[in-house]
Amino acid sequence: MISLHELGRELGLSVHGNPEHVVSHLAPIESAGVSDLSFVVGLKYATALKNSKAGAVIIPAAMLDDAPGNLLVSANPYASYAKASWLLQAPRVPPAGIHSTALVHPEAQVAPTASIGPFCVIGPGVILEDSVVVGSHCTVGANSTIGQGSQLFAGVRIYHEVTLGKQCRVQSGAVLGSEGFGYAWADDSWSQIQQTGGVLIGDAVHIGANTTIDCGAIEPTVIEDGVILDNQIQIAHNVHIGRNTAIAGCVGIAGSTRIGNHCQIGGACNIVGHLVICDQVTINAASLVTRSINEQGRYGSGMPLQKEKTWRRSYVNLGKLENLFRRVRQLERQGNADASGADDSSAS
Repeated sequence: MISLHELGRELGLSVHGNPEHVVSHLAPIESAGVSDLSFVVGLKYATALKNSKAGAVIIPAAMLDDAPGNLLVSANPYASYAKASWLLQAPRVPPAGIHSTALVHPEAQVAPTASIGPFCVIGPGVILEDSVVVGSHCTVGANSTIGQGSQLFAGVRIYHEVTLGKQCRVQSGAVLGSEGFGYAWADDSWSQIQQTGGVLIGDAVHIGANTTIDCGAIEPTVIEDGVILDNQIQIAHNVHIGRNTAIAGCVGIAGSTRIGNHCQIGGACNIVGHLVICDQVTINAASLVTRSINEQGRYGSGMPLQKEKTWRRSYVNLGKLENLFRRVRQLERQGNADASGADDSSAS
């Protein structure tokens, strides 16, 4: 629980209403009650705000005159709501120490404030910095480093030569540093290429459940500071992702592609290898990226949902485009020939 006075102070927001009112939970504007904190981002929620029974609401300044009740005014209500969520429900931090069932190599360096859960395996040369949390059943391979305050949830697999920066969060089932998909065809079979580049991940990177980041072939795969990765993303060897880029679930990124800073990539996109995507590019969900993008902006190639009958008709028509193109070309040539004949006739 927290009073609006305390909440406003922590968030740097002005409070309108009763500063001593206490909230204890977060809730949507439509269902929030007297002990709940909610938020709205714009005027399209004005009716819901007027009818809400929320104990307090974070609003933009433009809605202040029309809003009843207890209010906190923010230039970015959604961002303020995100910060408030951590104040109302503090994260559970396990006690420092090494569980009796964990296997920690004697050459590993574990800070006294780190926490290692049940049935973990920590390899030689591993460094776990201050306040690192390693959940149950995690493995950390040789010569990997986990930076200060980072957390591995249960069942994370980190291979050797992986560096994870400070204040990172890695969800269950994620795999960092797995062998890249590198093979050479020779003598009627595939010959695997040794992958020795490792993975380099910056600070404040969030990695979703069952996401895989392959190690580099020679140089490391790089994820820069502030990147957020959703669940079930595949990042191939030697990919480089720039600062504060956000990638939604089920995206596949092929090897050696470079993605710039502040990009947003929608769910289920596929990006082929050896491309460069510049800074501040947004790619719509389910798009196929087959060429480099050198100009910032929004891009998309996925076909939006239609009723099945309409989609079938559109698909059939797409198959007729080639014949239609040939007929148009033929008509153009015939028109040009007729025009040329008319010119010759007038000249004579």
